[in-house]
Amino acid sequence: MAHEHHHYHEHHHHTPRDYGLAFAVGIGLNFAFVVVEAVYGVLAHSMALLADAGHNLSDVFVLALAWGASTLARRGPSERFTY
Repeated sequence: MAHEHHHYHEHHHHTPRDYGLAFAVGIGLNFAFVVVEAVYGVLAHSMALLADAGHNLSDVFVLALAWGASTLARRGPSERFTY
């Protein structure tokens, strides 16, 4: 007896197509934390707080880089870049 497979492709998208708002919120909150941590690090003469602020600032830069890469990945082909 032949075994038949029926393939039905239903596309349900449960995630947003554009993560711009999520990246913006993440960057904004992390940057605010960097500022607060740096201010209190200076006021408390705490190298630990200042070092962590620097570490968190690198997280902000990486989030910005990921946002840019995400934006570029959604671009369609053009005359110059056909892929």
